[in-house]
Amino acid sequence: MQISWNGLSSFEIVTKTPNGDVHIVTDPYQNTTGLRFPRTLQAELVLVSHNEEDADNVEAVMGEPYTIDLPGEFEVKGIFIFGLAAPLKREVKGIPIPNLLFRIEAEGMRLAHLGALDRVLTDDELRRLEHVDVLMIPVGGGRVMDPVVASEVISQIEPRVIIPMTHALPLMKENFGTVDAFCNALGSCRREDINKYKFTRKELPEEDMLIVSLTR
Repeated sequence: MQISWNGLSSFEIVTKTPNGDVHIVTDPYQNTTGLRFPRTLQAELVLVSHNEEDADNVEAVMGEPYTIDLPGEFEVKGIFIFGLAAPLKREVKGIPIPNLLFRIEAEGMRLAHLGALDRVLTDDELRRLEHVDVLMIPVGGGRVMDPVVASEVISQIEPRVIIPMTHALPLMKENFGTVDAFCNALGSCRREDINKYKFTRKELPEEDMLIVSLTR
């Protein structure tokens, strides 16, 4: 499996199946965020966690991808996707903003993507995210969880690999905290800064959690 980061909460996940590689793109964003979304990104599957400019630019993904933007259980090209409704603490006119958590099952591993979550998990959400190997989690604060809350959520889930997202980047119009600030809050931070994370189930860490800070 290979994971690369496009910025904000957008990743490209390439996973192997008996019928060939499947490309998954999460949260394709609008250029109004200040970042330029890749022009030639192609996928079979797009996951949209929330309907805001930092996640809803499905038209920018090439090919004819199957889009998941609602809760439920899905099987697409041999990949199992579970979309979990997890409304935000943040509200508009007193109504919590909808958000999805995604659990992705592929190559004998479980990945979780928390969208724009800005709070700790409920007991039911945690139950549905059991035995997660790789966790993609927002850490930048502001409209998403800050490093302290992110640390609490990591303690809840206890993944083997953590990939921070929605953190500071040049040119972005929003102000977020840095990965360094997140690592300081986490305390113990075994960290790798790389462009793409390539791994198999056998290569996942057995004991200490690994922080994979992907560069864009």
